[in-house]
Amino acid sequence: MIGAFCGSFDPLTLGHVDIIERASRLVDTLYVFVAVNSEKRSMYSLDQRLAWLEAACAGLPNVRCAVQNGLVVDACRKAGARVLFRGIRNGQDCAYEQNMAFMNGYLDPDVETVCLFTKPEYDLYSSSNVRELVKYHQDVAKFVPACVLKTLLEQEEMDENIN
Repeated sequence: MIGAFCGSFDPLTLGHVDIIERASRLVDTLYVFVAVNSEKRSMYSLDQRLAWLEAACAGLPNVRCAVQNGLVVDACRKAGARVLFRGIRNGQDCAYEQNMAFMNGYLDPDVETVCLFTKPEYDLYSSSNVRELVKYHQDVAKFVPACVLKTLLEQEEMDENIN
């Protein structure tokens, strides 16, 4: 069976990586799509977010990373994915994901949404929180994988050298 997991990953967090690892154990192949969210302005480029995903998933042989253009159900259809995994941290996520599952099911009834609950240690990890911490030069080491931290530290060092 082929599955998919998509997100903006702006930036990728340890919570995302946990969902990817867990979802990858449930399917033969998992496509992880970097999505362009039309309602959000991204802090990091698509290329950067895809590079982070590829680095973080390097040890997962059944995971393929790609950019998603358009609707997630179209990306699922193209990849042959019958299962769309989503992560849920709290009640607010649950309501949002329920609505998205309904809409995706309406658009393609052959794609089933499966929600995985975030582990308690990651339930407060969000890309929005990480972006805010980065903006104010705070330590984000406990929130992001090593590949993301390395890039952020390099960017911070470059910024300091410019100023």
